[in-house]
Amino acid sequence: MLNVVNVTKRYCETKGIFNISFKVGEGEIICLLGKSGSGKSTLLKTLARIEEINEGSITYTNDEGHVGYVAQEYTLWPHLNVLDNLTLAPTVRGAHKKKVQQEALRLLERFDLVEYAQTPVQELSGGQRQRVAILRAVMNKSKVLLLDEITSALDPELTKSVLDLIRALSKDGYTMVISTHHMSFALSIADRIMFLKDGRVIQDRASAEFFFAQEDPEIKSFILDIAKKDEEIEVFRGKEQYQAYHLGLMRRLPCGSTIYIAGAVGDRWYAPMGDFYEQYEETRLKKGITWKMVMYEQGEIDLRLMKDYPKYNQFRKMPEDVQNPANYNVCGDTVITQIFDEEPTIIQIKNQKIADTYKRFFEELWRSAK
Repeated sequence: MLNVVNVTKRYCETKGIFNISFKVGEGEIICLLGKSGSGKSTLLKTLARIEEINEGSITYTNDEGHVGYVAQEYTLWPHLNVLDNLTLAPTVRGAHKKKVQQEALRLLERFDLVEYAQTPVQELSGGQRQRVAILRAVMNKSKVLLLDEITSALDPELTKSVLDLIRALSKDGYTMVISTHHMSFALSIADRIMFLKDGRVIQDRASAEFFFAQEDPEIKSFILDIAKKDEEIEVFRGKEQYQAYHLGLMRRLPCGSTIYIAGAVGDRWYAPMGDFYEQYEETRLKKGITWKMVMYEQGEIDLRLMKDYPKYNQFRKMPEDVQNPANYNVCGDTVITQIFDEEPTIIQIKNQKIADTYKRFFEELWRSAK
């Protein structure tokens, strides 16, 4: 989708970006990390043609007009309402107005913004404006989304609403390059991490390798410092977020990982995944990620997986004297609790000591199971 070769943009001898090269595949998601002033925003602006480069080349395999750039400044038309912001550009390009409006309303409905369709954008909160700005890029049929620190001006609650929207869009196959300072978000969504320093890319690695096999002491210190600021507990509510979370989990877990599953609910787990379960299963098996399960009973899908892929699907029956254990998964430093009431909900606790405690309880269940 995108090929960047030896790109340089100088503001002076020491400021800008220098000799950057990388490729982005279709549907790939790259997060740019680095300290303030490292060149992340400059790189995104050159990709969006907002800044002219001094050297090198930037090539898109699709129509360059299908590139959407969203920055932190809520770049919306202030004199228009939400619906008009989404529909103006497609209509000007000749699309049928009624069809465009119907498509925009479906998007607003999907992301809980439809009640604001006729609201002037100046009356929206910062998080609402930013979500509308992203959806405007979607309405413009952008194949590549360039997102530049889009939550830096938002408080934590509004930040989550924007990040949740991006997680949901990640299921739809968009190619994304995202500058962010949210470590847990980058970990949950990115295929690759590019780390910038002084205008240069000093690491470009798969997400799991970047976070879990990091050897550079400076980058390790950066990861730890930022991770301390991330919230330990996050809630992901509804089918959109449920699907996006599990697909993101498969992106970030290293090959050969194990997910420890206690008190699981059998085939009820699969239903909210809908058509995205096949993608989840394909990625899990390709990466050799094992399910180690202690459950009361197995559903049809679990039985099929155990038969076809016994190495990656281990099962023992829950001891009869254990009543109603917590329904949880443990992977790495994260505990995931799933709730299936009116809408599927995931509660994530990211804490190594808590995860170790849950894992020890799982191992006791495993030893006492059959």
